[in-house]
Amino acid sequence: MNMTKKRNNSPNLTQYLGPLIILLVLIFLFVQGCSQNKSVDTKRIVIGAQNDVQTINPMYAFNVMEGNLIDLLFLKPAEEIWNDSLGRIDFAPMLAKKWEWSKDSSSITLYLRDDVHWSDGKQITVDDIIFSLEVYSNPKADTRFSGQFNNFNTIDGEKIDTSKTFKIISPNILTIYFKKGALPSFLNINLEILPKHIWSKYSPKELETAKENFEPVTSGAFKLKKWQKESSIIIDADSSSFLFNPDNVQEIIFKIIPDYTSRITQLKTGEIDLMDNVKSGDVLGLQSNNDLIINSLRGRDYDYVGWNNNVPGKSGKSNKFFSSPEVRKALTYAINREEILHSFLEGYGEICKTPVSPMFKSYFDKSISAYKYDPQKSKEILARNGWVDKNNTGVLEKNNVKFEFYLYINSGNPRREYAATIIKNNLKAVGIDVTIQKFEMGIFVNGLMNRKFNAWIAGWTIPVPIELNPYWNSDKDKGYLNFSSYHNNEVDSLLNELKERIPDSERIDVYKKLQNTFHNDEPVTFLYWFDNIIACNKKLDKVKFSILGLVKNAWEWEIE
Repeated sequence: MNMTKKRNNSPNLTQYLGPLIILLVLIFLFVQGCSQNKSVDTKRIVIGAQNDVQTINPMYAFNVMEGNLIDLLFLKPAEEIWNDSLGRIDFAPMLAKKWEWSKDSSSITLYLRDDVHWSDGKQITVDDIIFSLEVYSNPKADTRFSGQFNNFNTIDGEKIDTSKTFKIISPNILTIYFKKGALPSFLNINLEILPKHIWSKYSPKELETAKENFEPVTSGAFKLKKWQKESSIIIDADSSSFLFNPDNVQEIIFKIIPDYTSRITQLKTGEIDLMDNVKSGDVLGLQSNNDLIINSLRGRDYDYVGWNNNVPGKSGKSNKFFSSPEVRKALTYAINREEILHSFLEGYGEICKTPVSPMFKSYFDKSISAYKYDPQKSKEILARNGWVDKNNTGVLEKNNVKFEFYLYINSGNPRREYAATIIKNNLKAVGIDVTIQKFEMGIFVNGLMNRKFNAWIAGWTIPVPIELNPYWNSDKDKGYLNFSSYHNNEVDSLLNELKERIPDSERIDVYKKLQNTFHNDEPVTFLYWFDNIIACNKKLDKVKFSILGLVKNAWEWEIE
């Protein structure tokens, strides 16, 4: 019995063998799964974004966030590369493997790659290019490119005349003809290409609301994986793209974080890997984080104080405060721009003298000197123009009118709020009474567009290549962003001259003449060019940030 009991109490390995094998298999699969997930995670980056997008459609992608997405989801005929040493855009093959200009530059022939497909598998052909340029130019579609096809043969001056413009040589070879006497550049045709088989089924008026604005058929290095409104946008590397590299970033998440402080916090904790528009005051704190590096880009963004040259809402009636160039210069002398630059921007910027950026090295006039802060000189100019403090009230008067006005700014912009306070105090010191008024962005923009304000602080991200017409031409159609109603016949003439076919040496002279005229007129007070400060996790490798876009060429990025 003792032996029987001993045998009965001894372990039976056979009965445990099956469950043991199953357990080992499960552990193996779990470890493998973790390893695979880790591999995906290490090739994923998260970008902190302030706002969600309204569309993922190149026709209507107006804001910066939409532009970043479009750059990664849709191909252009060529890749645009900023040449910093020359201050211009260079081009490299992308959808087009090569191109040839005619001797007189009246036409260009594109040779497309034959291995590029839409994300639904359909091959990209010259039909897509023809359709894209035609729909972009169609005024009924009202795309972001409307009115930008002056170099083409058009119908009624707007929509491209396809019969005169395009000649199909083969499904992958297309010649594009420009109108006689035009001055075309590659940028005229280097637009995001749209899938004709998707968009041609809609009428022009249906394009902006079609479901494909939110579920796009794409052609770029990435394709849309998931879009959760006001939360995140996830894009995956498209393994069928000729740009695909399995060793590079495989997934990008744009995480929507409206609150700036929350974005900074998540950057520090590693919840996001990249963000731009960092405030200069946060740089030192971020530099102390061993996981982060700081980059900055200068040359595309400037702030200014706008002075309405006309009475608000009354086109052609001179403003009693700001119609005189001498008075506008006096206002600039009164403002301590250096204080704003160093105390708030902490050196991440430079004084702005004209709307021509220093990054356009060929066109920029280095000989122009900035107006220095000189309140005494400001007072002298104002007195010469009849603005004096007759009653010793501390406020200047002219014809019984006190020099006092509202200075409008958009709420939620600390840089402009700080600048407005400095400007208010500076102008008070020379006898001008300023009241700061904040508006929510929508109301503020509406006021600008309808020329309702006397004075305001705003800013521009300048277009590349350089384009001044929309901001400074006195013609309402050409200068639709000329909020100050600035009018100078010489400027209009020079701007129109830039639209003509002229040698580059003459073009340089025209831009320098414009800068000198702007400087003499001081249509607004140009404040400062401010840097776009970018913070990113050190794990990102082979990243070359460009003024052409935050995530430009992100398909080439690697994770260490």
